[in-house]
Amino acid sequence: MPKSRDIEVSRRVLLKAGMWFFLFNTVFVLLLSFRYFSLIPDELITEHPFYLFSLILSHFVFLSFIPFFFLYTPITILTKNKRTSMICAIIGVTLLLFVLIIDSYIFSLYRFHINKFVVEQLLGPDAGQVFELPFVLYLLALLFFSLVIACEIYLFRLAYWVAGKSRMLYLYVICSVLIAFGLFTQIRHAFGEATGNRGVTGLDKYFPLCTPLNANKLLSVLGVKTNNEHIDTDFTGKKYAYPKTMLQTSPTGKNIALIVLDSWHYETLDSITSPNLYRFAQKSSLFTRHYSGSNGTRTAIFSLFFGLPGMYWDDFRDKQTSPIMIDELQKNNYDIKLFPSASLRNPPLDKNVFVTVANQCSATKGLNAWQRDRSLTNNFLSFLRNRNEASKPFFSLLFYDSLHSMIMPESFKPPFTPTWMYPKYESLGKDVDPTRFFNLYKNMVYYLDTIFGELITAMESEGLLENTIIIITGDHGQEFDDNRKNFWGHNGNFSDAQIRTPFIYYSQENEPQVYHHLTSHYDVVPTLMQEVFSTQNPANDYSIGKSLFDSTKREFHLVDSYIAFGIIDTAGTITNIYYDGKYEMLDKKLNPLNEVNINPQLYEKAMELITSFYTE
Repeated sequence: MPKSRDIEVSRRVLLKAGMWFFLFNTVFVLLLSFRYFSLIPDELITEHPFYLFSLILSHFVFLSFIPFFFLYTPITILTKNKRTSMICAIIGVTLLLFVLIIDSYIFSLYRFHINKFVVEQLLGPDAGQVFELPFVLYLLALLFFSLVIACEIYLFRLAYWVAGKSRMLYLYVICSVLIAFGLFTQIRHAFGEATGNRGVTGLDKYFPLCTPLNANKLLSVLGVKTNNEHIDTDFTGKKYAYPKTMLQTSPTGKNIALIVLDSWHYETLDSITSPNLYRFAQKSSLFTRHYSGSNGTRTAIFSLFFGLPGMYWDDFRDKQTSPIMIDELQKNNYDIKLFPSASLRNPPLDKNVFVTVANQCSATKGLNAWQRDRSLTNNFLSFLRNRNEASKPFFSLLFYDSLHSMIMPESFKPPFTPTWMYPKYESLGKDVDPTRFFNLYKNMVYYLDTIFGELITAMESEGLLENTIIIITGDHGQEFDDNRKNFWGHNGNFSDAQIRTPFIYYSQENEPQVYHHLTSHYDVVPTLMQEVFSTQNPANDYSIGKSLFDSTKREFHLVDSYIAFGIIDTAGTITNIYYDGKYEMLDKKLNPLNEVNINPQLYEKAMELITSFYTE
């Protein structure tokens, strides 16, 4: 096989070589497609197997040839230089493989692909704290891509040799077969859209850049009746009134300490995993069925501080609207101190939730989350000790990150074994036993619990428990394949594993009690506005929630994520409404309910609640 030389050759030969090179690489790209395939529910796989095969083959071949059409071909036509074409081909394929690998890992954890939110977090401030990965993964990535480049150099030389020996007829036949599969896929998908077949159209979201043909508009013009299940999900650019009327308050001067654990699984508040927190919960109001407003930090914190669903995020950020609770704290001269472990600038909570205290949104000093969590606790205790007892009341947020990063301290002896020593995201999959991963997580809960023991003891010794409301909760949950659907982490679904979280409310005025009625993050602001500021306004003037202690029945719960919002009814049925207008129905264990349609009465009530602060 001849070696590559820096010579000018025929464009036809180089383009033919490029075709073979990118066809060879479709093998690698198709192998990567199995990472996405493994995340598709078995029900969808067996329902339309040939369409799924055709979709995967045609779509991933299309992805393979993106660098050929947009990089290799124009450069080859312009230069006719073999070495330049080879470099372009290798760079194009390597970048494609790199993006697909990263995307497949993101999708396996969060069930959405690389999008503007991911890019903003990757390129935003303090990005290393958003995706805190162990050093060994960086070494593995470097080794892997060194091998990829070496392999691609060989493949290009092979492709050039094959191009010189083979007839164009072979390429014509292969391309014709692939085009036939592609046409079948597009026609079948268009028919699925027209008939409302969610078993067909529901497969799109599993693959990156996958938007097959939708011919409903054309068919409607031709007089063909089509399914019209598209839902209007545009919640941006609208005028709103927040609060609806001016608040009437009588502040009590109580202190507030809001302690939030990023990604707190509801099953880990117990006497073994978190003994200090468990003992404190026995002296507090403990809410056992508490839900976040989101499965991700951004709109979970939004729901906690605004008492509103995350659909308002964009408009509130654009107008830099501050939560009325923080406005009220500032109006009454509270000493507001934020103690975040990771930066509150990524996601950009400093643009709305904490817009009036944005100078306090920087991360605590420390390389790893466990170090920052220790430091922020020390900083808070120092703040308490240096306060004058007769000084103004305080509001403090302590936002811990160890459960999100799951990087253990070197000297820490893990009580739960067997355990991973770091989160092995590269090993996760359908057949992985979650025990070691969950034990790693419980070890981090135990580590944080020792810090909370010191924290509560210090607050008690300072006499602060008498006049301080202490809330301890998670921003959202964290899944370890709880539903046996290959979900790990958060941001992936609206099941209990990802949106349910422990909730402890301490006030010396309240007798310790366990509450089993449904509560949510939306209820925190109404509770504090009543307990701390004796607000006379009804809660719906400034929130969609109500008092935590109000046990009247909630008809449904609203949740939000980057790509969809959900309506969860009292039976646990989840209506996922994606921001592209599509929807899906799932039971509480995430099994698809393809034969069940959206409940129009429930949907209307949910939309009425969502839009209750809009004025147009």
